[in-house]
Parts: sequence; C-alpha cells; structure tokens
Amino acid sequence: MSERADFQSSYLMRYLIMAAICIGGGLWFAYDGFIAWPRDLPAAEAFDQLREIQDAEERMGKWEALAKENGWAKSTPKKTAEELRGDIRGQYYWMVLCFVAGIPALVYYFASRGTWVESTPQGLKTSWGQEVDFQSVTLLNKRRWAKKGIAKAYYTQGGAAKIFTFDDFKYEREPLGNMLRRLEQQLTPDQIVGGPTEAETDAAKRAAAESESSESDEGAEETHVERRAED
Repeated sequence: MSERADFQSSYLMRYLIMAAICIGGGLWFAYDGFIAWPRDLPAAEAFDQLREIQDAEERMGKWEALAKENGWAKSTPKKTAEELRGDIRGQYYWMVLCFVAGIPALVYYFASRGTWVESTPQGLKTSWGQEVDFQSVTLLNKRRWAKKGIAKAYYTQGGAAKIFTFDDFKYEREPLGNMLRRLEQQLTPDQIVGGPTEAETDAAKRAAAESESSESDEGAEETHVERRAED
C-alpha cells in the first residue's frame, strides 16, 4: 500500500504570513512614496521660500494666504522639501525591500501548496515529476537528518547523477520516514553515511525506554520494601 507525505500546512503558512506582511508593507511604503508624501511636497517647497523671512508674524501671514489659496493645511510643514524628498526615497527603498522578500515567499507558497511525495513499489515519486528507483541509489547522506530532518539520496537515472532530498520539516514526518526506512533496507551499511539508520535509532529508543521502565520498577520495588520494613 502506497503512502503519501503532503506538504505540511504549518510550514506553508509561514510563507503565506511572511508574504502578507512584506507585500502589505510594500504597498504601504508605495502609497507613502508615490502618493501621500509627494502630495505634501508643493507645500513644503512653498514654505521653504518663506523661511528666510525673519518676522514670524509676517511669515505666518503669507503662509496662511498661500495655504488658503492652494487648499493646504493651515499648520506649517514640519520638514523642508529636501528632507521630504529624502523620506520619499527611503519609502522607495523599503518598498523594494519588502517586495523582494514578499513576492518570492508568495510564489513559493503557491508553488509548494498541494505538493507531495508518494511511495511506489520501486521507490518513490513526487508531484513535480521526480521519480526515484531505490535500486539506483548509490549513497544516502544523513549528516543533517538528526538536527534538520534532511537526508540526501544520490542516484542515477538515464546515465545522469541526481539527488533526492528527504525533508521531514516540509513534508509529513511519518510517511516520509517510512519511505526512508524502506530505502535503507535496500542499501548496504557503507552506503549510509553521516548518521545511524532509522532501525538503529528505533532500537536505541526502545532500549532507552526499557531501561527507564526497569529503573522505575526497581525504584517502586525498593519503596515497597522500605515501607514493609517500617511496618
């Protein structure tokens, strides 16, 4: 019976959240850089011409007349036109940065959604068309499997060297782990490098569990004997 490891939704949601935040931020910066802040630039430029007037009352009088004539806010601009232009350039920078991070994340989300790895009688196949015949695998590198959940199977197909990556952080762990176990059963010990086999790991876990259970039973027995001695 074949097994299928689907792309884990929890991992996929990280990219969707990242895309939403970055693209949303990019749109916000784009609005400020192209619409909101350029809209304030004419008022800032006009007030810059009045800054040379030493008399504050005269300066305010001329400003209020200009503001009323052009439909600007009565309050004076807080920044000079040059400062505002610098801020607008900053908005362009942050807009690009957000889109550079957000758009690839969104593309990755849609490209990965619905992908899967499925076992076959000969090995495995994927939703993106990669097929691996376990008999063609020459090496399994598990150097990053214990900490990162990544193992790489090196195989040949049509005379070309290829790699399949087992990644149980992205794809459902149990079915993908079962496929890895099947592969290991067809390999010799010297073909598995960088870490123990899944069978060895399972045996070590069982031994640890049995040892813990035995120690617990011995502790309970000692407690029982001590209580009987006290009685």
